[in-house]
Amino acid sequence: MVTVIAAASMACARDDSITHGADGAPEWNRRLAAAIELGLPIDSARLVMERNGFRCELLTGDLWCDKKSGGRFAIVRRRWQATLAISDGRVRAIKATTGLIGP
Repeated sequence: MVTVIAAASMACARDDSITHGADGAPEWNRRLAAAIELGLPIDSARLVMERNGFRCELLTGDLWCDKKSGGRFAIVRRRWQATLAISDGRVRAIKATTGLIGP
């Protein structure tokens, strides 16, 4: 009984992150631009990205964020990346990339 309930609850779990269904560059660009508005403070932008499953680092004055799909044993995974150019503590430009990674 417990196994059935656990399986049913896992089946109902949804990915509501900004990457859900963003399997190509045009859709990923659109979703990222909708989630991170230009002029947004860097702390708020980082929070949005991390709440959507990204790992972010501040490098050379820009915020670099990365997320991969699938479990750690997946052979081929999708990778989403976002680079947020920062000026005066605010997002000034956005660059989004996505693609498949694996052998």
